[in-house]
Amino acid sequence: MKKYVILTLALVFVFNLTTTAQEQVPGKGEKGPRKEFRGGGKPEITPEMRANKMAKQLSLTDAEKAKVKALFEAQEANRVKMETEVKKTHKEMKAQFEADRKAQDAELEKIIGAEKFQKLQADRVKRLEKMKKRLEKSPEAPAVK
Repeated sequence: MKKYVILTLALVFVFNLTTTAQEQVPGKGEKGPRKEFRGGGKPEITPEMRANKMAKQLSLTDAEKAKVKALFEAQEANRVKMETEVKKTHKEMKAQFEADRKAQDAELEKIIGAEKFQKLQADRVKRLEKMKKRLEKSPEAPAVK
C-alpha cells in the first residue's frame, strides 16, 4: 500500500513539474531570456553572436572576427533569400534545379574531361535505375516516373 501512495505522489509531482515548465516557455514571437524567438521556439542566433562565440573559442583577431562576421551575415542573407524562394511553385524550383545541374555538369566536364564525365553519367544512370527498382518494390512507395 505504501508503494502505491509513494508512486502516486511521485507521478503527481512529475506531472506538476512538466506542466509548470511548459507554461514558462515563451511562445511564438514572445521575447525570451536571450533574444526574440522565431516560430519554432528556438532563440534566434545572430551572425554577430556566432562571430563573437567563434572569436572567444579560437582567439580570433579583430580583423579575423570582422571577416567571419561578414561571412556569417552573407550566410544569413542567403538563408533568408532561400526561405522566400521556397514560396515558388514546385515547377519553378524543378526548372531552376535542372538549369543549375546542367551548368554544374558543363563545368565538371571541363574539369575532368569528356571521357571521365561519360563514365560519371553512366554511373548516375545505373544508380537511378537501382533506386527506381527499390522504390517499385516498396509497398508504400509513391509512383516513380
